[in-house]
Amino acid sequence: MNADIQFTLTPIQLLLSALLLVVAVASLRLFRNRLLYRLFFIGIVFTGILFVAVPILPVYLAIMLGVGRGVDLVFYLLFTGFLLLIAVLYRRLLQHDVILTQIIRQNSIKNCRIMNLLEKPT
Repeated sequence: MNADIQFTLTPIQLLLSALLLVVAVASLRLFRNRLLYRLFFIGIVFTGILFVAVPILPVYLAIMLGVGRGVDLVFYLLFTGFLLLIAVLYRRLLQHDVILTQIIRQNSIKNCRIMNLLEKPT
């Protein structure tokens, strides 16, 4: 890597860095009880800030990994991350379906027993 990397931020870099910090704060509040999620999001945010502050860094990483351009590397990582997110959300949706089915089944059985008790003459 070249040793003369400059750290002067343009207005768009300042704006993007500020927005990423807002995402970091929001993720800290959103995942209060999930340390692994918090660390994951903070890592992504600080990587984003680093890529915004030093735009040549993704290019160097892309060259090291055999990808043509830095933007292609970032796109591949984002695409893979979104596929992972879709898989995790789909799994959680299936879990919620199972829980909802159990609750409805228990409620139906309970209501059926109550209705049977009300209909029988005592």
